[in-house]
Amino acid sequence: MLKVLTLNIAHGVPSIPVPLPFLLPRAKLLDHLDQMAGLLARENADVVALQEVDRAGLFSGTVDPLERLATRAGYAHVFHGAHLHLRGLCTRGTALLSHRPLRETHSERFKGIAPVDKGYVVAAVEDEGRLLDVVSTHLDFASERRRQQQALHIIEALQRRPPRPRLVMGDMNSRQGNPGVGIEQMMKQLALHTPEPGGGEPTYEAHAPTMRLDWILASPELRFTHYRPLAERVSDHLALKAELEWSVGG
Repeated sequence: MLKVLTLNIAHGVPSIPVPLPFLLPRAKLLDHLDQMAGLLARENADVVALQEVDRAGLFSGTVDPLERLATRAGYAHVFHGAHLHLRGLCTRGTALLSHRPLRETHSERFKGIAPVDKGYVVAAVEDEGRLLDVVSTHLDFASERRRQQQALHIIEALQRRPPRPRLVMGDMNSRQGNPGVGIEQMMKQLALHTPEPGGGEPTYEAHAPTMRLDWILASPELRFTHYRPLAERVSDHLALKAELEWSVGG
């Protein structure tokens, strides 16, 4: 059984209220990161996809939020993609945490496809003697056309990698409650599937969810046995967790 989880951590700030990071006292920011780490440690997913992940900078001082999350949640393997870097202020992007080694890691920002802090990371992870590619991505929040362009970028990048099963996870900002054009393209061209593709439980905003922004997509070799948002509010998004097993002959 492969357990995975995706969560937009919103730069480490609480879900209610939702202050800008620079308005949150540093001690409170670090305490809240520890609450997130507690959730990750409790769920103990094999691989975690994170979005809106900041590194050490203006908001957290010398403390690296990602390292703090990984260490306190018990993850030995970490990969971060810096999709936005403002020297002396912040380094922001998506990340993967894993109990298993992350191989063939790659990070890319969606250059020329606004906004400037969106992109993806990908790594190969071994499960039951087989390698699969795992992606953490954050797509545009305002434009379906840009989400479609970003999805095509991911499709082309994954098709350049060795052929193997894939998991694509993250905040895909599909506000219709259904996959939307970008996600549908990934599902079609990469042969991915997800439970309840036309609906499913909402993940945003965490205090009263109405939109399904967060998704986990899997290759046909992997079968979902469990898929649900978690009730605990540690961000403005709910964490989404899935358990999968290899299909017979997959």
